[in-house]
Amino acid sequence: MDLPSLEKVLSNIKDPHRWADSETILRVLEETPSVRGMVYGNFAEAMFADALVAMGVPVKDQQRDDDHAKTKSDRTFRRVDRAYTVQLKSMQTNSIAQLDDDTFAAKIQCDASDKRPIKLPNGHTVDTTCYQTGEFDVLAVPLQPFLGEWSYAFRLNETLPRTKSTKYAPEDREYLLATLVPIVWPLDDAWTTDLFGLLDAAGESIGIVVE
Repeated sequence: MDLPSLEKVLSNIKDPHRWADSETILRVLEETPSVRGMVYGNFAEAMFADALVAMGVPVKDQQRDDDHAKTKSDRTFRRVDRAYTVQLKSMQTNSIAQLDDDTFAAKIQCDASDKRPIKLPNGHTVDTTCYQTGEFDVLAVPLQPFLGEWSYAFRLNETLPRTKSTKYAPEDREYLLATLVPIVWPLDDAWTTDLFGLLDAAGESIGIVVE
């Protein structure tokens, strides 16, 4: 019996065309919420990269961190002479609700996937899944659930709510972001769809200078 090459064996896994068709993939996405959430998040990130290109940020000025790296952002991009970090988070499907006035409200799960120790500016070290204030510049959230098309809402890290969890000392909470962030549609003043306007208003308070 002739054995296949290692390259072919690996390609049987790496190339989805060899083990699935589009109809089956869509059925798995419909029937398996955990898979759907993971794919949706990665797809939202890919669409955000395309949105940046449409806004004038070429692919060469964008960076996607490795999936397994313990990084503080999903995408970094350069604009003029500054680099900005963006964390992309999606709405929790089960949190989306239509209110009495026909507007919508939802929650965004804004936390790290793993608990890890972080050192706070006050010198304390805490084990947490919370993001620390300032770990990234901008939170981006896809509005696709509300609009049926790919556009995004943005909010500066410094404006995000802090945790109220009593498992953290009061003096530590001001440095830890809440793990659930509210959003409404139509957007309130906490959010904007104008990313560059948001960056311009923030000025030199966010981003880092690059050559």
